[in-house]
Amino acid sequence: MLVLFTPGAPREDYFETLADAARRDAMSPEDWTEFFLRHDTFWV
Repeated sequence: MLVLFTPGAPREDYFETLADAARRDAMSPEDWTEFFLRHDTFWV
């Protein structure tokens, strides 16, 4: 996995939300889409 942060924006919310959602499996597919768009994350 390659993770690149350019420019160095605050990413605490991304990792905190990701870890919490993985533990609880509480996000719907629509929630995941909104989360990834909000954080400019694109899984390929």
